[in-house]
Amino acid sequence: MKLRAIDEIAVGPIFICVGEPSGDLYGGFIARELRRKNPDLEIYGVGGDGLQRSGVKIIEGYTDLQTFGFSAGLSSFLRNCRIYRQTARALYQIKPKVFIAVAYPGMNLLLCRYARKLGIRTYFFSPPQIWAWGEFRKYFIKRWVERAISFFPFEYNFYKSKDLRVEYFENPLLKGLKKYQRRNFKRRIGFMPGSRRSEIKRNLPIMIRVMERFIQKRTDVDFLLIADSQRSADFFRTLMAEKEKLIKAEIVVEERYQMMKDCEFLIVSSGTASFEALIMQVPQAFFNRPSFFDYYAVRRFLKINEYNLANLYSGKPLIPTIISRNSEKIVEILIERLLSCF
Repeated sequence: MKLRAIDEIAVGPIFICVGEPSGDLYGGFIARELRRKNPDLEIYGVGGDGLQRSGVKIIEGYTDLQTFGFSAGLSSFLRNCRIYRQTARALYQIKPKVFIAVAYPGMNLLLCRYARKLGIRTYFFSPPQIWAWGEFRKYFIKRWVERAISFFPFEYNFYKSKDLRVEYFENPLLKGLKKYQRRNFKRRIGFMPGSRRSEIKRNLPIMIRVMERFIQKRTDVDFLLIADSQRSADFFRTLMAEKEKLIKAEIVVEERYQMMKDCEFLIVSSGTASFEALIMQVPQAFFNRPSFFDYYAVRRFLKINEYNLANLYSGKPLIPTIISRNSEKIVEILIERLLSCF
């Protein structure tokens, strides 16, 4: 499906801003599509390896931005302010013709506002999830964003119902991930605790306990900890240090998607990873242990009962989803699920 916005904005210079790994993934795709239209295009950005590999001149890395949940977001407020100022200064100095925000609305919406003041055209790929919470943000989107680009049909339809300028483009992961075929047929369980340090700290200890419990019942299965970056992998090793002798879990970064496909089962705590596993048709279970504040206060403002992106995309509860503060409850459910599959 052709993305009309790409034809409109493939004139430079362009500035792309992402704040997390999933945004970096989509940002890299956008940059490659723009360069396909205009090979000489100048593209600057805030991002990570995905943008850099696509030929974007990185102004600032996004690793300091990564947070998950309201309480974690408060703790990173000063870092966000610093990077906002640096990005705004870069926009003023570079004067791009187009500013492309990718996800991370907390900062990107404000950058869209500033870009519009400078006379820069603004596009928002993977726009704010106003269908989940904070519908009031639609007023800011109307004022500051020329067009939103959604990769999900349910999101596109919601934006249209609110009379927002939106375009739908089939998620680029759909085509890219369907090509993977299983190459390693060892019995493997893959664990993906997320990419943000705050969520890894909450979710990886639960995964470690699942491994400890499972090897007491089955010893013929290998464990993989699948990281999105070397930075995440290093953090996994830090948290796994005390358990290395008891649990033989291989930490992998390279060929992440192939590693996912080579697993018989995945336990994930990331919405994007769950969506990726759904595309590749790898059996999975999804869980998340929110912070105390997010679980007991913030979720009262949510308008949805489904938290898993894969299920939202499907429109059906295809993936078992566990959202709880009770770690032992999560472990019990996951062990029961694994034993029923192996």
